[in-house]
Amino acid sequence: MILLRQTYIWFLIIISLSGCSFNNKNSKATGKLEFISDYEARHQKRITRIPDDLSFAGEPVHFKSADAYQKFYRELKLNTANNASTRLLLSNARIWLPQISQILQAHKLPEDFVYVVVAESNLSNAVSPKGAAGFWQLTAVTASELGLEVNDEVDERYHPIKATYAACKYFKRSYKIFGNWTATAASYNRGMNGLQRAFRNQSVNSYYDLALNDETSRYIYRILALKDLIKNPEKYGLKKVKGTAPAMRKIKVDTTIHDLRQFAEAIKVPYDILKSSNPWLLKNTLTIKEAGKVYVLQVPKYIPQRAIATDKPVSTDTSDVLSSKELDRLKSVLKSSG
Repeated sequence: MILLRQTYIWFLIIISLSGCSFNNKNSKATGKLEFISDYEARHQKRITRIPDDLSFAGEPVHFKSADAYQKFYRELKLNTANNASTRLLLSNARIWLPQISQILQAHKLPEDFVYVVVAESNLSNAVSPKGAAGFWQLTAVTASELGLEVNDEVDERYHPIKATYAACKYFKRSYKIFGNWTATAASYNRGMNGLQRAFRNQSVNSYYDLALNDETSRYIYRILALKDLIKNPEKYGLKKVKGTAPAMRKIKVDTTIHDLRQFAEAIKVPYDILKSSNPWLLKNTLTIKEAGKVYVLQVPKYIPQRAIATDKPVSTDTSDVLSSKELDRLKSVLKSSG
């Protein structure tokens, strides 16, 4: 009797800690399991049911098992917590997602692919244990194949805009193979060859029917969780971040810069701001290695007072272009640093 009572108590404890349950009272009529989450401490609002009409890039999302529901719930739990990293993500999304969205639209790619970059890096120039880097988490080999420059001086994987163009090339190639956007997005995590092999070996034609490694099997759900967070932050107790991205000045450079510190001083921009605005510059030099090569740097049009030794804000917006002709006035700087 004591053993039976202890077993019952442990059963109640496990149920209370699980954070979620499945109710199949309507399963005979609907053919679906109803997902019900109890109060979850990391959520600021209670989620009572995952919608049945979720879609990715216009394609329906299928929950074919209780495990699929659990994977999506897990991604919601992990990616919607009200903490400093989530608030930073929402702030970065305000700056970068409109720019990335424009590029996707120009390439006629679905809007939902803007959330792939969020799932990859949380909009940070992170480096993975396997060496994938930048917003889009590209390896050096893949980046080079997609047309990005990667060497010891310049690494365009850290250039959010150029890396986005490279990612668009990948998505277009992948879509030609798989013919649907869900598999195209999943291939960005698994690789085209790996996903093709999985479809072939398992004789299925839907991402939701594949038995994949844990990361890839949750990948679409992670994208959807982040999409819901960014579009509906209030649901998770967060505020929408208002405002616009800071105005930037583009500087075209077609002459080798031997010392970026002196260059920054010549254009009246603090060196740290020049470097942080162009994280793809790995060294203190920028070499023009072939005739006609042009790099485009960007700096804020207006430098904050605290970043400069003056009591007045300084505008760097004297010109949109700084080409070789205009670099004549900096010739002495460039020569002296060579």
